[in-house]
Amino acid sequence: MADLATQALPPLPEVLRSRLAECCTLPSLPAAAARLIAIARSSDPCLADYARAIEQDPALTLRLLSMANSAFYSRGGNAVSTCLDGVSRIGLDATLAIALSFGLPRPGANAVLDHEYLCQRAIIAATATQELAQHLSPHEAPQLFTTALLQDIGILAFEALDGDAYAAHLPDLRQHQKLSEAEQERYGCDHALVGAWIAMSWGVPSPISLGIIDSHGPLADGDARKLCLRLSCRIADCWLAADSASAFSALLRQLASVASLDIVMLMTVMQELQHRLPSLARLFEITCPPAIDSTHLLAEAKELLFEQNLKMTIRLAEQQRELEALHASHVVLDEQHRTDHLTQLANRPWLEKRLDQHFTCAKRARQPLSVMFIDLDHFKRINDRFGHRFGDEVLIHFAAALNNMVRESDIAGRYGGEEFLVIMPNTRRQHAGILADRIREYLATQPLAQADGKPLHVTASIGIADLEDGEFEDAASLVDAADKAMYRVKHDGRDGVGHYHGPDASD
Repeated sequence: MADLATQALPPLPEVLRSRLAECCTLPSLPAAAARLIAIARSSDPCLADYARAIEQDPALTLRLLSMANSAFYSRGGNAVSTCLDGVSRIGLDATLAIALSFGLPRPGANAVLDHEYLCQRAIIAATATQELAQHLSPHEAPQLFTTALLQDIGILAFEALDGDAYAAHLPDLRQHQKLSEAEQERYGCDHALVGAWIAMSWGVPSPISLGIIDSHGPLADGDARKLCLRLSCRIADCWLAADSASAFSALLRQLASVASLDIVMLMTVMQELQHRLPSLARLFEITCPPAIDSTHLLAEAKELLFEQNLKMTIRLAEQQRELEALHASHVVLDEQHRTDHLTQLANRPWLEKRLDQHFTCAKRARQPLSVMFIDLDHFKRINDRFGHRFGDEVLIHFAAALNNMVRESDIAGRYGGEEFLVIMPNTRRQHAGILADRIREYLATQPLAQADGKPLHVTASIGIADLEDGEFEDAASLVDAADKAMYRVKHDGRDGVGHYHGPDASD
């Protein structure tokens, strides 16, 4: 027996290992399969070597050709009549599976267990695994077929060890999960590990031995190989259950939580499995498993599909509501991020970001762009005389008025303190001057607050810079130009509009 510690398999309990090593009636590797494995281990195996080894066994040859000419492999092609053509058509993994199938349990007078059930279960599970793999992991389908075929070989090992005692102390074979649990309690491991141990000792490829262990775990998403093996076991159990309709109903309900399984795909697998089993039963010389009630199964699947779709619709609606709430929250946060908290106009960082964008676009497209720099005159006096809260009220009222006067395409914001900036895309300074005059006219006629029962009028100094007025390197230099024009108005007595006329103009 191969040393399991070197083959990446979990160790067997020491007592069980010793008993198995001394047992002379363990399942043995068919001679034909042994030859095929030996060829696979050679330095340079070829299809002709496999074909010559198979030709030495008439029964194996007949089964190989029957498999190669079956509907699953022939796909309407010409019939093959030689082992070489047969191996070429079905591949090496499937060829090995055919050879290993001669080691499946057979009914006999000395059999303690129901070998016919075990053989039927192996064929159903192997075929179900192959069909599932065609959808979930196509490149592994042949190897998974072999793995599922051998998954219960460990049961025969326990039978060889303890015979009647094994059968008497363990649950019915049809209660597979309980059988594994009872084996764990009695032997310290279940038949899956023992089967992997035997398969590894035969020299089968390591993925097959490891797959035998994987075949008995819980259903879960994430690993297509394990899912194919584990689901095929459950399909076989349901297929051979006394009440298969109820068993399949329970299985479908369990599968509802496995997101990677498509119920429609599963029904396709079940229909193909029902179609293939009679010919496979003849090929492997077993009693054909009973047919299942496909009408009942399809009705159950449709009901489950409806429930899944309903749950998905509800879940999508919930996710849509969550997305809308997140979007609304994002809009609020974005608004807060770019808005001056006092005036509710754009804040300086947002103004500068948008001006950079418009400056780049205007330069590239050779379009006009103007900016207006506004400073409320003598604002410090207002704060000193009436207080900062009063000054804030003046700023709020002016911001509201400015926001109503600018065009939809303009961007008005608070630049800092009592300073405001208006970005005016596609606008030359003459048209920007029209807005500046409207602002001055509004301030002259409309008080921004009431102070000591009297209306308080405020004036503003306004500077305008046009992109065409100079060779501006960046957006900041355009703002500086408008700021200089505004300071010239301040210097000349305030309450006016000034235009930037280039770098040679006096400040």
